Amino acid sequence: MPEVHLQARSDRFDEDDERWRSQVLLLHMALEEAAGPLERRSEPVPGAKGALSDVVLHLTGPGIVAGVVAGLNAWLKRDRGRSVHLTWTVDGRRGEFIVTTNTSDNETLRSALEHGLRAAAGDATTVDELADPNGAPGD
Repeated sequence: MPEVHLQARSDRFDEDDERWRSQVLLLHMALEEAAGPLERRSEPVPGAKGALSDVVLHLTGPGIVAGVVAGLNAWLKRDRGRSVHLTWTVDGRRGEFIVTTNTSDNETLRSALEHGLRAAAGDATTVDELADPNGAPGD
């Protein structure tokens, strides 16, 4: 089961700013609604702004991927200073990308996430396993 680590970041707020913490809490709630309970890991990064906690998403099916993508995009579009750093490791292969408001829409993010997971898995994951819940094949 692919694990994706997600870290919310901000250009405007320090990680300990209560306003930022409340914004990240809203993201976590949306992700829990889409993907189920989140695993939270905290690793402070000296000098970094906005990095709160690392959460782990367990992407067990295409419906969860679609829900996570929709939740991420909705949250990112509320503030241009937000970004999300996504990382994963599958069979020792690591992948990562950073999503910002300017570079994200549902289709782009879904395709990038699915492509990254397939590449990390050495294409062991089939397109059908990552298919869109509406029946469209994954990219």
